[in-house]
Amino acid sequence: MLTPASNANCCATTAVAEINRSCHCLPFDAAVRRDRVSSGSHNPRLPGLLADRPGLYAGTAVFLARDHYLQMAQLVEAVAHSTETNSYEVAIHARDPGIDLTCQQESQGLLMGFDFHVSADGPRLIEINTNAGAAFLAKQFAEPGSSCLPVGTNRPDFTESRLDDLLVSMFLDEWNTLRRGEQLGTLAIVDENPENQYLYPDMLLAAELLNSRGIRTLIVDPSALTYRDGALRHDGETIDMVYNRLTDFKLEADSSRALQQAYLEDGAVISPSPRHHALYADKRNLVLLGGADGTPGAVEADLRVMIPLTQTVGLIDPAAAWKARKSKFFKPAGGFGSRAAYRGDKLTTGVWKTILNGDYVAQQYVAPADRGLLVDGVPVRLKFDIRLYAYAGKPLFPVARMYSGQTTNFRTSGGGLAPVILV
Repeated sequence: MLTPASNANCCATTAVAEINRSCHCLPFDAAVRRDRVSSGSHNPRLPGLLADRPGLYAGTAVFLARDHYLQMAQLVEAVAHSTETNSYEVAIHARDPGIDLTCQQESQGLLMGFDFHVSADGPRLIEINTNAGAAFLAKQFAEPGSSCLPVGTNRPDFTESRLDDLLVSMFLDEWNTLRRGEQLGTLAIVDENPENQYLYPDMLLAAELLNSRGIRTLIVDPSALTYRDGALRHDGETIDMVYNRLTDFKLEADSSRALQQAYLEDGAVISPSPRHHALYADKRNLVLLGGADGTPGAVEADLRVMIPLTQTVGLIDPAAAWKARKSKFFKPAGGFGSRAAYRGDKLTTGVWKTILNGDYVAQQYVAPADRGLLVDGVPVRLKFDIRLYAYAGKPLFPVARMYSGQTTNFRTSGGGLAPVILV
């Protein structure tokens, strides 16, 4: 359990937003948090890898109203339900006819990430990610999420042991959905150049947990995989299941060819898959889910308010869009990690031309909330978002990501992954 340096008595009497802004309670030492993760692992490389990533863990926790958490969970369930409807799949297929939505269609998609900004009017869903990393680096510190609820309140169980069970069960459920009655042999965590990824320690922890539960788990580059005779292989060993961390969402790269074949021919369970990305994480999906551009919203009206107005740039009058740009955030439909995403008030005319010629959406800008803390004894405020990890429409646990600048990053002093405390 993570032990803070001071008690958070302020949360009993103060509004959540004010606690986050002004209370410098619950200071955490990032080095102590890195040591906590390393001590729970048998991997001798982990301490050095974490030390090389000083911006990974934030210097405090973030407070979140319990009602807001429950609203987020409701929206997660509603989105999952919407993706299963025929009308939604028809709309996605019409937009992306090259993606076969019938492949492994009963699977749910491992570790979905629903990212929220908390506005004065409540949580707002900014985007959905199918390659939502850092869960295995954050689960050790989720337990404080149950520490500040009033006595008698139904408390979410965020203990690490329970989250370990949930995460392992998620992999087994995904396997059993498509391979009922068969034994899961070897699982591969696949990413491009995995050892050079910033979240490589997250993959190591995932592999260690799965191996400890009897699921043989490897970490491999997609180019090291082959597909022949109906089987996906690595160095001659059959790969039964892939935990896909690639940002090649459609598996179009040459290095992903074996994975693509295995997916299309059902030679291995691939999750998340191109189907999951098409149904969930393409930024244009928020147009459908939120009911913009004249389309009926796939999410019921009382939850739709949590989805900021999102429009397809190609369907907006360019002059009107330019005039309204300062209230918008522009994102490429297939983007990830905030790459090529722009706040409208920062746009140049050159970038605007790129947006008009690209496949972009315009989302109503929702400013992130902020959290006060002390960095080297100096009071600062950092922005944060809330990522709610989920599987099959059910929340697993939340984590906050604290940062400065335009979008989330792991380069901010005092910023990084932060526990979420429900109040």
